[in-house]
Amino acid sequence: MREFVRSSPLILLVAIFAFVGGCNSLRLNPDREIAPSGDVAHPWTPPRSANVANEASPKLADLRTIDASNQPQVLNQGKYDLPALIALALETNPQTRRTWYAAQAANAQLGQAQAGNYPKVTFDVDSGYLKLPIQFPGQTLVVRNEAVLPQLRVSYDLLDFGRTRAVEHGAREQLIAANFAFSRAIQDVVFNVEKAYYVLSAAKASVSAAELNLKLARTSLAAVQERHRLGLATHPQVLLAKQVEAQAVYDLESAKSMVNDAESVLFEAMGVAPDVPIVVQGIEHQTVPDNLDDDVETFISDALQKRPDLSAQIAAVRAGDAAIAGAESEFYPEVGVSGNYGQVIWSYTVNNGHTQDMNQPFYGALLTLRWDLFTGLDRYYGVRKATAERNVARSELKSLELDVAATVWRAYYDFLSAKKKYAASEALLAASDESYSANLESHRHGLATITDLIGAERDLMAARFTLVQNKADLLVSSAALIHAVGAEAAANAPSH
Repeated sequence: MREFVRSSPLILLVAIFAFVGGCNSLRLNPDREIAPSGDVAHPWTPPRSANVANEASPKLADLRTIDASNQPQVLNQGKYDLPALIALALETNPQTRRTWYAAQAANAQLGQAQAGNYPKVTFDVDSGYLKLPIQFPGQTLVVRNEAVLPQLRVSYDLLDFGRTRAVEHGAREQLIAANFAFSRAIQDVVFNVEKAYYVLSAAKASVSAAELNLKLARTSLAAVQERHRLGLATHPQVLLAKQVEAQAVYDLESAKSMVNDAESVLFEAMGVAPDVPIVVQGIEHQTVPDNLDDDVETFISDALQKRPDLSAQIAAVRAGDAAIAGAESEFYPEVGVSGNYGQVIWSYTVNNGHTQDMNQPFYGALLTLRWDLFTGLDRYYGVRKATAERNVARSELKSLELDVAATVWRAYYDFLSAKKKYAASEALLAASDESYSANLESHRHGLATITDLIGAERDLMAARFTLVQNKADLLVSSAALIHAVGAEAAANAPSH
């Protein structure tokens, strides 16, 4: 009997572990199904549950569907111009939606941070049955107790020396940063769509230019063949004209291939699948904004004031200041009040005797003082950590300011260069067209050689491609400058 009594705690412990193990609530391996790979050289194999969960996620079909209620206005011909594409992208691109939800989460976090300004009210009920044997000399008393203890508790922090205020201030700055990040994400999407749109339009214009070049090459070939029929041109000259025609055919097919690639980039920037039936308008009538004539110092100054990502980083620095204040407040005590009200409901018997009942209220009120006098230097290092993290945010802000200034500088001079190149390409195209027309007419009258004609033809072909590319480069550079400054989109700016 004594051995049983001595071993009973061990038996009880084994029984508890057996019960817990039978309930599958105690596992040395938390979840074997999703445990990491046991070998560094073998990839992790997802379980069936993960595959089922992935099947419930959005599919590519969702990206092929455009909500009719959110579709922007399109042109009469059913073509999307740049503002319509931007409006559609802002509705469908996951980047804007992600940053918008992040701002919503930061707003909820601010609400949580303000919870310390209110009292806490809890209600709980403890109930159960207790059998308690009590050994006395010569007898054993057995107490059986049934109890229900409902209780309402209210507590409120009167003074926390800035803890709640620091948390609320930090959450507020994080919300501001999230809102600025959302605004910058919109600017990024707008710029990416603009850039992809201009590249696509240039690719389509290159197709048109290649078709004109092919027509031009065939016109020159016909003229050379006519002179060859009359005995005024040699066979190698005809072959040279055919070579130019073959090159024009090759250029046309290359331009068509560039259109497919550019469409894929544009649709990706918009956040839709590449097979969505969207017809895009070209840039034939697209003009350059006329509000880009300021000096580079003005653009840099505007960028340092307008860029949302800079404002977000400034808010991050202020959030770091709030974190330092919160860490320093941990050195001080907390003063609060609390109160409770409940009911004691008992029913117990002793050795199956007369039942004793009790049903009485209980209540109390307390003024509490909590002060951690020593925490193993945890608070000291907490202040140092918060200070270092704030200084990291300051350094990131300085780096971002330098990056913004450098980006604006490059974008400004890229725009000026593109503007000059576009003006030169217009003049080059006009001169090349005039030169080719003159050489063609002279060749027909025997006053120009085939070499002169082919040279003028190639110059005209190259000038057409150059003009198309330079116009796209000019529009992209203007959008890049406005994006670097953090202003409105180039497509919405006044134009001449």
